[in-house]
Amino acid sequence: MNSTRRACAAMGMITLCGGIVALVGAGEPASSRGIHWQPDLHKAHEIAVKEQKPILLVFGAEWCGYCKKLEQTTLADRDMVRYINDTFVTVHLDADKDTRPCEILDVTSLPCTVVLSADADLLEKFVGYYEKGEYYRKLAAAKQLHTRLARAGAETAVQ
Repeated sequence: MNSTRRACAAMGMITLCGGIVALVGAGEPASSRGIHWQPDLHKAHEIAVKEQKPILLVFGAEWCGYCKKLEQTTLADRDMVRYINDTFVTVHLDADKDTRPCEILDVTSLPCTVVLSADADLLEKFVGYYEKGEYYRKLAAAKQLHTRLARAGAETAVQ
């Protein structure tokens, strides 16, 4: 992961690569399927800071067949839903409506999954449909990076 690609999220704003851009509200999730989707990025950021969890963004579109497949299979799996709800603060974004976050995070293909720290460090970004096992491995790697960054930040603060 490129550690120089850092951003700061605060009060509905994301700074990515030095540019500050106000974000629009997130789209409604295409499917509830048990994942606790937050209504927008601002709310997700507040929760992520409070609970010290990474933010999971899932970009899709109504016309995207693989987005629907991801939502109806991988993101609907009971174990995956439990893991995601326990580990992340989630936001589902419609790439056709929420164009600014797509531009900021360079989302050019769908479905696209992005994991950010509460400070908007880019922890993981992957494109396409994945079955449960591979999707879990990618999310778990992002969570491990989140944990390492949090520890490093805590150690730096103590010094």
